[in-house]
Formats: sequence, structure tokens, C-alpha cells
Amino acid sequence: MKADYEEHNAILIARCMMQIKAKFDTDEGLNFIQQYYINQGLKKFGDDGKNAVDKELRQMLLRDCFTPKFVKEDMSVSEQKKAQSATMLLVEKQFEKTIKGRLVYCGNGTCEWLLQEDTASPTASPLLVLLMHTKVEI
Repeated sequence: MKADYEEHNAILIARCMMQIKAKFDTDEGLNFIQQYYINQGLKKFGDDGKNAVDKELRQMLLRDCFTPKFVKEDMSVSEQKKAQSATMLLVEKQFEKTIKGRLVYCGNGTCEWLLQEDTASPTASPLLVLLMHTKVEI
């Protein structure tokens, strides 16, 4: 039987699962957040959902996360192939009872035209961190 994950990936996934479980395991029991796609969320939350979507999109635009463009008019064929899709999710925050919009990036398409080195986050080695800390202390 072929394993779906290499051992180091399986350990990382298990740690993430344990951290997620610990975060939602409270005195009252397990808490889970129900997320809704935009169409379902707008039906459920109405104007509060529209306000949450508007607020999330405004934040993304103000932080220059992307620039809205018309696909056919403003983008070349190669740009259209490289364009990434995102999904808007709505969630009701449990304790505040407010609606939060979340724009999440669907990263499936980057595999075709970006190298892994360009998408990976660098990790500082513990020795380098220790050396830098030691140098600052001196």
C-alpha cells in the first residue's frame, strides 16, 4: 500500500490538527465555525452579510492586495492564464455575533507557472536565530 504522505508531511499535518482541536476545545465543549460561500451567506445573513463582504473587499483594495480588472478588456491572454481566483466566505463570529467576510485565495493554478522556490516561505535555522540573538546581546 502506497502512503499518501511522506513521514515529515504526516507529522506536520498531525500537529496542525492537534493545534486546531486545542483551539476549539473549550470548557463548554468543542466549538466549530460554520463558513458559507457568498451566495449562501448572503441568503442567511442579509444586509449584515453584504456589509461584511464590502468591508473585506475594501480592506483588500486599501492594502493593495490586488487591482480589479475586466478580464477581456484589460488583460492579455497570458495574464488571463496566470490570473488567480479567490472565494468569498462569510462566517458568524461566535462570541461577538458579528458577520465576517473572508476572501481566500485558491492556489491551485500557481503550480503551472511559478517555481516552488518562488512560492515557498523561507525558514530561519535555529542556529542562525541563536547567532543573531547572541550578536544583539553583545
